[in-house]
Amino acid sequence: HNKIGDDGISAIAATLNSSSVRSLDVRGCDFTILGVKCLSTTLSTNQNIRALWLSGNDMTFEGARLITQAAVDNGKCEHVFFGGEYENDDVVKKMRIILEDRNRQNASNKGSSKDDGGTKQKSLEESPQQQP
Repeated sequence: HNKIGDDGISAIAATLNSSSVRSLDVRGCDFTILGVKCLSTTLSTNQNIRALWLSGNDMTFEGARLITQAAVDNGKCEHVFFGGEYENDDVVKKMRIILEDRNRQNASNKGSSKDDGGTKQKSLEESPQQQP
């Protein structure tokens, strides 16, 4: 694990804007909510990113929720792993349900002539959020 911090994760996020990277493991990179904001912006628009590992960072519950919404907005992201206390957050749990449902739907659509690629989006804004 590299301790790249907020500046490092922001640089990676900027690079990912035009990248075909499908999975990103940034466990233990020592970034905070500042880095999460850059990463979530990239995740919400780069539909190549399918899996993200984030444990061991001080992203706060707000950061976990930003990443959660970005993964859902992405339309094709399949897995986000936070680890630790963030896994028990109600919003994160709802995200897992949405992603699992979308993954099942995509799997059942494979081979059909009309596959939306998981682009149907659901918002977590309508869900009550657990306070940390």
